[in-house]
Amino acid sequence: MRFRWKRGRPSCKKLLCYTCLAIIIIIVYRIIYEEGSQFEKEWSCEELRAKERLIQLCKDVNRGITGGNLCHDLCVSRELVIQDCLAHKNTTIVFSATWKNNDIVFKTKREPHHFQKLEDLLYIDDEPTYDQDKIYERFISHVFEHVKNELSFFGLKDMMTEQRILELLWQPHPIEKLSRADMSSLWLLIQRDEFIKLQLLQDMKHIPRVYGFCGRFYAVERVETLEEFSLMPFKKPMSWKKRLNAALDFLDLSQEFSKTALGKLYHCDIQPGNFGITKDMTVVAIDIDTVFATQQMEDFLEQPTCESNKQCDFFDCVSACNRTVHQCSRNILTNNLQVICRDILLSNWGQPGLLQRAPMHAQNKISPVLSECASETLLPWKLGKMERIHKKLKKILSDELVSN
Repeated sequence: MRFRWKRGRPSCKKLLCYTCLAIIIIIVYRIIYEEGSQFEKEWSCEELRAKERLIQLCKDVNRGITGGNLCHDLCVSRELVIQDCLAHKNTTIVFSATWKNNDIVFKTKREPHHFQKLEDLLYIDDEPTYDQDKIYERFISHVFEHVKNELSFFGLKDMMTEQRILELLWQPHPIEKLSRADMSSLWLLIQRDEFIKLQLLQDMKHIPRVYGFCGRFYAVERVETLEEFSLMPFKKPMSWKKRLNAALDFLDLSQEFSKTALGKLYHCDIQPGNFGITKDMTVVAIDIDTVFATQQMEDFLEQPTCESNKQCDFFDCVSACNRTVHQCSRNILTNNLQVICRDILLSNWGQPGLLQRAPMHAQNKISPVLSECASETLLPWKLGKMERIHKKLKKILSDELVSN
């Protein structure tokens, strides 16, 4: 006797649904896996071949095709000692290092896709020049023009000479005779405006020290980020006295940024990770890619077309949309002090701010002025408001510091 087993066949609709679901699961899995692999690839020092780049850097120095004022210390005398690779982006390689008893970071950023090579700029009447004096003259002229255009700082020539700009970019080392390799490396380095701004603002208290460069790597003072200093899990929080000192330093920073060698500066990405605290407990701006002078910021804001105000925001630098001409206004509504109050002193990115969780007696004094400072309802501030809030907040914090 035969037994016939009967099985219900799934309907075409069910089969199609199951097939689609299986395809979706496979696609999602591949996306997550590939993105995870890419994430690791972008963040791994090994994948970035970071150490190999340093080895190649010294080989290029020895061949005379790469220069800089720290190359001898890195590749010959070994006074610049590389420690760990701290790379955190696919566009950036960062090493911890020491140089002459200074803790530093030795970093580089990916070069821009399009820029004019120095060799092309040293041509005269379509012929390369081999006269060293002419080469130097043309080099400092092109450096000056590049700095001026990069920062939209067209009054630069009224403030300093071409030679002075070169000296600032070469500091803290005395500038001597530059080789073609030195010129080529410096030209490559200034294609990123962060290095330019760091060097031109070295006289500021709240900018980290720069110690020089070799090739496309440059050395900057190593500091502990505000995030690491006070907000890391399982780490003892900063004492109230230290928080008061840091808050007062942020107030000082907001004033210093309002009057610099480049004019008034706008910091468009104010968050704990972009500020550090030095060994002497000074607050410094450690990532200044998004710090712009007034003219540069206004030119940047005016470019986009817009339909609403939200389209005129560049991180913390906010403008308004002129709906008649569909263009963002050149007027910047926010200011450094207001954003510092909002994102650093009051609340920083989901974590308590420096002045939150204060002792009760201090909280009653601080809260009203801090709330007024951080408010976004009356922007831009009227004339005199910044000075009034700054003065009042500084007095409260200073008095509190004395009593502690």
